[in-house]
Amino acid sequence: MILISALDNAPRLVAERSPARSLSLLAPWQKVVFDESWLPAERLILAFNDVDVAASVHVAPDETIVRKIIEFGRGCGDDQDILIHCWMGVSRSPAAAYAIACERAPGDEQLIADDLRRRSPTATPNRLIVALADDYLCRGGRMVDAIARIGRGCDLDGDASPFELPLSRNRRSAHHI
Repeated sequence: MILISALDNAPRLVAERSPARSLSLLAPWQKVVFDESWLPAERLILAFNDVDVAASVHVAPDETIVRKIIEFGRGCGDDQDILIHCWMGVSRSPAAAYAIACERAPGDEQLIADDLRRRSPTATPNRLIVALADDYLCRGGRMVDAIARIGRGCDLDGDASPFELPLSRNRRSAHHI
């Protein structure tokens, strides 16, 4: 399973679920002060801002970042958990989880987006990450269209609730964690 979480909930998930791998998506300033000692040994920490326009003054996700996300996901077996967290668990981590799940299930982009929405009413996957993943995986706009169809998640006060998304489409355990 892919465990998607805000940073505040991530240490609890590591303690409870012992994921095999973790993907941390942090703003550049957060990476400087981030204590990674509690993360699994197999981890990737990427530093970029939660922006969906490449021309912004912030560090935007790019092709290299998205390639690293997808390749990191490829290294996780279907029977292993992978933790993906960002600051609030709303945009970057759901987008990365969606990209990893879509890589494993060509043609199921809409099913995965619908599943993501059922599991997290607050998720608003970062549109730039999704668009770059769509290009990298040669999906012809299906990922972008699927995320557009589920729309923006509902507003929340504070961090989003952690949730999980199957790494493989044949594992359908739907619940919050």
